[in-house]
Amino acid sequence: MQKGIDSVLDNSGFMVKHFYMDTKRDNSPEWLDISGKLALEIVALWKPDLVIAMDDNAQKYFSRFLANKKDAPLVVFSGVNASPAKYGFPATNVTGVLERPNVLESIELLIKIYPGKIKKMLFLSDKSSTTDPFHDYIKTLKLPVEIVASKQPLTFDEWKQTVDTYKDKVDAIGLYVSRTVKREAGSAENVPEEELIGYINSTTALPTVGFFDSATEAGVLCAVSVSMEEQGRQAALIAVDLLRKNKKIEDIEIIPTKKGRIQLNLKVAEEKGIIIPYNVMARAKFLVR
Repeated sequence: MQKGIDSVLDNSGFMVKHFYMDTKRDNSPEWLDISGKLALEIVALWKPDLVIAMDDNAQKYFSRFLANKKDAPLVVFSGVNASPAKYGFPATNVTGVLERPNVLESIELLIKIYPGKIKKMLFLSDKSSTTDPFHDYIKTLKLPVEIVASKQPLTFDEWKQTVDTYKDKVDAIGLYVSRTVKREAGSAENVPEEELIGYINSTTALPTVGFFDSATEAGVLCAVSVSMEEQGRQAALIAVDLLRKNKKIEDIEIIPTKKGRIQLNLKVAEEKGIIIPYNVMARAKFLVR
């Protein structure tokens, strides 16, 4: 996201400052509340003309408190998985960009790699304000597979138990963001996504498909991911239009970005004895070898 924002704003002539709420690393209720209050205090101190707020936690704990407020800055959100209405958007001073995972496109990619073999799937992620809407969203889609289960384990043991329970009942596992699964109950330590996905790869022969930007880097076989760089870039372009008064808040339609990024993990494919068709590989934007 930051790379996309910087690609637009670095040479825009605007003064830019950053504040990182860091709620993926520390998602404790105490820090979520504190980080939102710190962000609001910084806005009160800096008095910016516009704020770009990225991800659902930024809206839940920060930007929604600026909506429709007198003397509040303009707000552009991005990376939002939930319905904007959940945060009171759109508002007189708020617009932005939605994030909608490329679930159908990703599953269709997996089916091209495994033609005729993918009928039933397990969907896995952590439990957070980013992933809760995902599990609701997939239920609204007409998919070419049966969703056997949609789970959000809280701990590594729960993750293992879920994989072990369903590994003989499904043909593949779909993975969304999994950055807040705890090492154990009561622990503050998050298990790295690479370790979570590594457990799947080491204990099952199931192919995996991802719906997040770093999927294949974390060990997932394939993905058609939302480009988070594009999410940041679109938010910054909207910000520039508003600041230069090329557009007004009401002129901007709140829609998802459209660019998908095909990813393949050739190392995982080799380990599982999977032959990826050349026509699929040729379209990939990102390869892990």
